[in-house]
Amino acid sequence: MKKITGLLFAGLAAVALVTPSYAATPLNAIISADDPEGNMGGARVRVVHASPDAPAVDVWVEGSLVFENVAFEDITDLVEVPAGTYNVQVVPHGSTMPVVIEADLDLAAATDYTVVATDFLANITPIIMTAGGGTPADGNAWVRFFHGSPDAPAVDIAVAGGGPVLFSDEAFQEFSEYVEVPAGSYDLDVRIAGTMDVALSLTGVMVGDGDVVTAYATGLVADIGALENFYYVPAAARASGSQGSFFLTDVDIQNMGDFTATYQVLWLPRDTDNSAPIASNALTIGSGQAVRWEDVLGAAFGVEDGTNAVGALAFISDSDMLKIFSRTYNVTDDGTFGQALPGFAADDLIQAGELKRILAFTENGDYRSNIGILNGTGSSMTIKWRRYTADGMMVAEAQADLPPWGNVQLNRVFSAEAPVVGGYIDVWTETEDAAFMAYGSVLDNNTSDPTTVLPQ
Repeated sequence: MKKITGLLFAGLAAVALVTPSYAATPLNAIISADDPEGNMGGARVRVVHASPDAPAVDVWVEGSLVFENVAFEDITDLVEVPAGTYNVQVVPHGSTMPVVIEADLDLAAATDYTVVATDFLANITPIIMTAGGGTPADGNAWVRFFHGSPDAPAVDIAVAGGGPVLFSDEAFQEFSEYVEVPAGSYDLDVRIAGTMDVALSLTGVMVGDGDVVTAYATGLVADIGALENFYYVPAAARASGSQGSFFLTDVDIQNMGDFTATYQVLWLPRDTDNSAPIASNALTIGSGQAVRWEDVLGAAFGVEDGTNAVGALAFISDSDMLKIFSRTYNVTDDGTFGQALPGFAADDLIQAGELKRILAFTENGDYRSNIGILNGTGSSMTIKWRRYTADGMMVAEAQADLPPWGNVQLNRVFSAEAPVVGGYIDVWTETEDAAFMAYGSVLDNNTSDPTTVLPQ
């Protein structure tokens, strides 16, 4: 009985962006008392909220508020209604608008329906489980299992201490048939399927004589609050540029680790204090997998045509094994061309007291040169630089004060000395505990074809 139904709660994905709060949602188990014998011949419905980053919701049925303020890991009571078709609307708690989902549910007589909202908000999916009549034998209980942890692999549920496996190889959004077990107290291990690796231990799980229950694995193996590994892409755009150019950014992410990784994307607009950046919902990427965000600012943050958005991106993850690569490119009638920038882990940034040099600056009738700088910390810092012409002559020293996670682009940095071929710039910071990234960009004036120059 492994069934996936795309019906209820899908519209919640319309609430696509949140300011990151990183609420704790560790791997957990919740248990419902199913009691199918309590059904008196009608249809009964309840809701289980198992989406770790979705807000609380209200559920309206035929214009009446039935379930109110259903938050993560809440299990509502069973509500009995006559068999039939019912119009269901889901709205954010405390509001009547927007109606984020509206659907008609066909409910059969003498049947209990459990609607489980699963997965992250961006991909929220309903799973519907049913239960009919019947009772376990005297002295026994019925137990079934639902896998509702988005970043957990398939699991086995076994009695701890070498006991039998009750549920085998249950994958995310799958659920088992009821299994009959003797009533009593159980210590259970949630193990990675086919291994003895314990992801969650459940002690003292009580099932009484005649009980019928469902156990739900909820939360995350990687708690959102534990997303502490930072990566940076120092330039991203969905904007018009000089010489009639229009730039977009694609980003590739690959998980080099052995386990599913959880991550969020943060948008860091240019010339802005980004102390509270807008973030995507938490997302997952499997071991060895890669994902491409085409037009990342449009896809992840809804930046629309006609809005000139320039800045940088940060990624936070529970994994230190992500590899990130970006391409920012000019869209022309003849195709695209652009520049590539790798993603930099926090340890790859330029640290306080460390001096780096950026080469190949050119400023003349054929080329123009810019420099980009990103503050990789949540504190303000001062970044300094010196400019040199190709003969080694220092022509200027300057500095920039950057707010938390701030970034700037300085255009035509050698315009005062033009024509310049082969100029270079030294960059550093003396701000304690600071870390930043800087890069050069040399563009062809005729085509706006950019070349990335990384610091050395």
